[in-house]
Amino acid sequence: MFKNLPRRTFGKLQSKLFPLYFQLCTGMIGIQILTLIAMPDILSKTSELSLGIAFFSTLFNLLYLEPASTENMFGRYSLEDDGKKETDEYRKMAASFGKFHGMSSLFNLVALCGGIVHGTRLASSLIV
Repeated sequence: MFKNLPRRTFGKLQSKLFPLYFQLCTGMIGIQILTLIAMPDILSKTSELSLGIAFFSTLFNLLYLEPASTENMFGRYSLEDDGKKETDEYRKMAASFGKFHGMSSLFNLVALCGGIVHGTRLASSLIV
């Protein structure tokens, strides 16, 4: 999408998709945690820790990083519309957006790694 859509269209689309994505991820990880608690024979500290980290990483993205990043993005669009792209305020917003976007990507990667650790742990406990 990034390469095929105009920048603002892509930004508007992402502002609608990301909250849904993080809600879905948080909900599914929560279900995995509840399932894990209901099955004490496969419960392990590794699974608890990896899913806990994945859950809180995704929740932090949902509640803080994504809204801050989206607000910043629309603020930049507003400054561009007002012809203030060369101002210090715009540069600060651009730097802030990069920070939030990078942190969001990092937290998303941490959540993915937590899911992989849990999946590997779960698969290794299967009896073949």
